[in-house]
Amino acid sequence: MSTSAGRGMLLEAGKQFAREWAGLHESWTDQNAEAFEARYIAPIDGHIRRATEAMDRLAETADAARRACE
Repeated sequence: MSTSAGRGMLLEAGKQFAREWAGLHESWTDQNAEAFEARYIAPIDGHIRRATEAMDRLAETADAARRACE
């Protein structure tokens, strides 16, 4: 699997996760839900962003190595 394909899959999974959480959060609205969201859900976007940035750097490095070997 290419890094771009993996990146796309990660982004789509993040979007699907956000949709699922939003649906669950419609019925789970107490303080525990807010605490859970703050502790576990909110950081996910940042993790996904950092992972995709790393995947982009990895793809650039792989492309540079490929060009150097040609």
